[in-house]
Amino acid sequence: MLTDYDLPPAVKTDLVALGQCLLAGISPPTALVAASVAGLDALPAEQILTASVRIRNALCCFYYPVDSEKDRRLICGVLATMPMLAQVLTLHRDGYVREAALKALVTVPRSPFMLAALAMRLNDWAGPVREAAARCAGRLFPQVAPDIAVAMGLALRASWQDWTRWAPAQAACMDQLFTRPSVRVLLVARFATACDGPLAVTLRYFLRTPLLDVALPMLASMARQASVRATALQVLLWGQARWKTGIRQEWVNKSLGLNRPAPELTRRNVTLPVDRNALIATALLDRSAMVRRTALRALAYCWRDFPDLATIVPVLEADRSPTVRRWAGYLRQQQARAIN
Repeated sequence: MLTDYDLPPAVKTDLVALGQCLLAGISPPTALVAASVAGLDALPAEQILTASVRIRNALCCFYYPVDSEKDRRLICGVLATMPMLAQVLTLHRDGYVREAALKALVTVPRSPFMLAALAMRLNDWAGPVREAAARCAGRLFPQVAPDIAVAMGLALRASWQDWTRWAPAQAACMDQLFTRPSVRVLLVARFATACDGPLAVTLRYFLRTPLLDVALPMLASMARQASVRATALQVLLWGQARWKTGIRQEWVNKSLGLNRPAPELTRRNVTLPVDRNALIATALLDRSAMVRRTALRALAYCWRDFPDLATIVPVLEADRSPTVRRWAGYLRQQQARAIN
C-alpha cells in the first residue's frame, strides 16, 4: 500500500543527478553511484512500495520519456561499462533496464531495503524481469546475511505470500531464503526476544507455512511479547494457524439491511504433539491477562478433562483481569450444572 513517505532530500538529489548522467549516456562518477547506493541502503524496508515509486521518478528526472527506446539504449550502454549501477537500476521504471540490471547484479544486498527491492522483482509485472530476478536470487540469496534476511522479512510481514504474479519456481526463492537454518534460528530468536512492533501479526503471516511450527511451544512459554505468546498458544491449543486475507460483510439484521465488516480468515492445520492440559496449566499462570484469556477460551471446551479444575477456579475468580474473572465464573457455572 502506498503511503505519503518521501525520499530524504540528499537521496533524491543523488538519484536525479544519477538519472541525468544516464539519460545523457555518460558514466556517472563512482562517488555518486556509491552515495546513491548508500542512501538506498539506509531507507526503511517497510516503505519499499512507496519508495520504489519515488526512486523510479527521480531516476527519470521527474519527466515522462519521449523516446523510451533511445533512453533504454543509453542506460543499458552505461550499465554494461559500469556494473555497480545494477543495484540502483533494479528499481528503474523501464522493464528492459530492470532485466538488464538483474542480469548484471553481483553485489549481495547489504541492507533490508535492497533485499526487499530484489524480492519485489520476483513479483514484477514483466515476466522476463521475474525470470531474471529468480536467477539473480538463486545466485545471491544464499549469501545474504541472516540478520538482513530477518529484518527484511519482519519489515514486510511476510506479505510476499499475497503476491500473485510470480510462478511457483519464483516464489520458492523466498522459501529457500527463510528455510536456511541460520536465518530460521535468528527469525525464531527475534520473535522470542523482541518487544517492539506488531510481532504477533507478523507471526501469523509466517505461520502460513510450517517454517516455524516446531518453535511454537518455545514461543508460547518464553516469548518476551505477550501477544506472541498468546498467538503461539492459540495455534497449539486449537491446532490451526489463522491469518487475515481480506474483509467480508456479515449481517447484523438482514431484514433491516444492517451489516458490518468482519475479517476474512484463512486456516492451516498445525499438527504438533503437545500436552494440552500442561499448556493450559502453564498459560493460566502467565503474567499477561491476554495469555490467560487465550488458555481459558480453550479450557471452556475441555474443562471436564482438566485436572485440578476445582483448585484453579478460585484463583481465577480473584484474578485482576475482569475478563478472566468472567471466564472463571463461566467455568464455575459449568461445574455446578455437571454436579446437578
